Amino acid sequence: MLATDAAAAAATWRPQLFGDRRARDIDDPIVEPLWTGPRVLAFADSGSARIIDADGDAVDEFPDIIEALREAAGGSTLLVEGFLTPEPMQAPAEIAEREIVRTPRPGDALTQMIVGSRGERKERLAEARAEARRRTMDGADGDIALVAVDLVWLDDESLCDVPLLERKRILESVLTESDFVRVGIHVRPPIDTWLGSWRAFGFRRLSFKAANSRYLPGRKNPDWAQAEIPHR
Repeated sequence: MLATDAAAAAATWRPQLFGDRRARDIDDPIVEPLWTGPRVLAFADSGSARIIDADGDAVDEFPDIIEALREAAGGSTLLVEGFLTPEPMQAPAEIAEREIVRTPRPGDALTQMIVGSRGERKERLAEARAEARRRTMDGADGDIALVAVDLVWLDDESLCDVPLLERKRILESVLTESDFVRVGIHVRPPIDTWLGSWRAFGFRRLSFKAANSRYLPGRKNPDWAQAEIPHR
């Protein structure tokens, strides 16, 4: 969809969709943990800022984020894709608690032997339901931050035709981070050394995006895919 400026793009564009290919089929991927919470587009210039959800509705219940976004732009005009998520605001104790390995009692161990894979399926189902609740922000406690993962407009120019890796480099250089506005992490394969820490932070899924991919507002991109983080 054409737009004449960043404000018009913010009003009419929607976050790009993931394609249907398998993650392992993405050429030269950039890999990121998938943040929980809704994907949004966030617009900012020197005088104003606003956040738009995937349905095109304004998100105005986080005034601290909106003010921090305006300041983060530093006078530039920006349109970024990101997530509204509580994960960057989590206390170290909350993260560390996930790493505790509990030794089952003898009765529990016997039950596990009998139940076997059925118990594992129930556990994974419970995790999936919890993930769904987090992604819709239901029951989120504490503060929320905006995690920016892509830059699609800068000042007077659309960056949709700029390769993803370059868009990310520009994003890191123009967006000033704060408590309420962060820039998401991305790595290149191999990623094995990152998986344990991402699991510890509660991430369950990954995104694989071709480094040379363009941005297609509101459309599926065949060069973007998702995958689950492997279990231990």
